[in-house]
Amino acid sequence: MRTFAVLCALILLAGCSSEPSSSSPAPVTATSVVQEAVESVDAGAVVKRLKDADIGITAVAVQDENTDPNNLIGRPSGYVSRASADLPGGSEQGDKYTVARGLVVEVFATAGQAKTRSDYINAVQQGAAVLGTEWHYFTGGGTALVRVSGTLKPSQAKKVEAAVAAL
Repeated sequence: MRTFAVLCALILLAGCSSEPSSSSPAPVTATSVVQEAVESVDAGAVVKRLKDADIGITAVAVQDENTDPNNLIGRPSGYVSRASADLPGGSEQGDKYTVARGLVVEVFATAGQAKTRSDYINAVQQGAAVLGTEWHYFTGGGTALVRVSGTLKPSQAKKVEAAVAAL
């Protein structure tokens, strides 16, 4: 919502400007404002801030297109950044970089995409209990989805929820 308000304000201000001089910076466009907003939220930075909140995070790893287990980084409707970490209560035997080990942060271009991803994961898990459960929290204006393994104790998940809310 904040990104939308900034976008509207910048567009309105751009329409009120005088003739551009040769030393004027590049014009502000809707695309540049959205890109700046996306770049300001990074999955690795979110995990680092959560680690600083002292909730037990270890083994932080930032994924790229070669290490993303879902192959969604940079793809249409995929996320723009992803990071994972181990948490007490997560499975040490879980596949590398997966939520089974504790926590994953996925950052999307829009809050709508993050919500769609969360809804999809919840629907799949409800349809197949063998896939387990997850807690989902949002930060970064709704663009960052923080996924927490359902194997964590509820008290540990509450600590993560509080840390996300404080970001």
